[in-house]
Amino acid sequence: MIEFDRVSLTLGSFSLKEINLSIGKGDYYFIVGPSGAGKTVLLEAIAGLHRPDRGRVLLRDAEITALPPERRGVALVYQDYSLFPNMTVADNISYGLRVRGMRKAGARAEVAPLLERFGIAHLADRYPGTLSGGEQQRVALARAVAVKPDILLLDEPLSALDPVTQEKFIEDLRRLHREDGLTIVQVSHSRREAHLLATRMAVIIDGSLVDEGDAAAVLNAPKSREVAAFVGVENILDGTVTANQDGHAMVDVGGRIFEVLTDAAAGEAVTLCIRADDVVVNAGDGVQNTLSGRVASVVENGPVAEVRVDCGVILTAVLTRRSARDLSLLPGTPVTLSVKATAIHVIRSSSSSREAGR
Repeated sequence: MIEFDRVSLTLGSFSLKEINLSIGKGDYYFIVGPSGAGKTVLLEAIAGLHRPDRGRVLLRDAEITALPPERRGVALVYQDYSLFPNMTVADNISYGLRVRGMRKAGARAEVAPLLERFGIAHLADRYPGTLSGGEQQRVALARAVAVKPDILLLDEPLSALDPVTQEKFIEDLRRLHREDGLTIVQVSHSRREAHLLATRMAVIIDGSLVDEGDAAAVLNAPKSREVAAFVGVENILDGTVTANQDGHAMVDVGGRIFEVLTDAAAGEAVTLCIRADDVVVNAGDGVQNTLSGRVASVVENGPVAEVRVDCGVILTAVLTRRSARDLSLLPGTPVTLSVKATAIHVIRSSSSSREAGR
């Protein structure tokens, strides 16, 4: 539905560099990356607020590089909501309809079901300055949806909300995507939001597209060490393949041997990516990649505990807080860790190809 064909764009000292990506109809597409990576610039280029210096932007296979924003069928919601302070909630939501020539009575009729849908009917005659952040965000989303866009663009819509309101708003977005079949493109730096909502995603770092594709693949089988670190892979280990027989390889990581699945040849440098929830504590004998060590630290975070273990290399495991306490896991406690070979994603240093480790 949306395609970037070798798009480059310079704004002051910042540049997007040769961006190639494709967003399909009905995708919930996340653009993620660290602060200053160019996520919002990319979103605004989709909206038509920036014209590329080079390359093409296509919508439904037709080039729209020079097409103005109002003719693209997109709605953009910024993280600061951008509501009109001198208009009521109902008037804010109906604004786009009125601009398009709809009479006030007709616009009000269109707005009424949206007020109910987003749970803000009781706020219809209030002004934005009297609303909470979550209420303002719902108004901004209703205003965007009111004009029936083909594509909804969201710039970090959850960043200013408290955790409880975030959970409610995530459900709103999930329902909007499912029920309306909207193509949604969301900018975020939150890996958790991507896990919960994304169907496909792109990772932007320093203006460059460094990974793109199915959300599960990007999150669990990143293309590079840099991407693995950004998407929150807790255990990233550099090693060297010592042997490989029919795709079952042995990798030396600081003197510890890991069995993995890869086509990498003996002598090749690789990076192993292991999610903390794939590291099992005290699983018993007979499990692949069993290592002995001692607990280095235990950090409780709500219902879970992050346990770092020194096995000659440092590995991080995640358990429920109750399990960690039942196992009496304290610094210095001897433990064994195990990781299945199929749970280890391998990045080959000599190739940009992706090795499927899951």
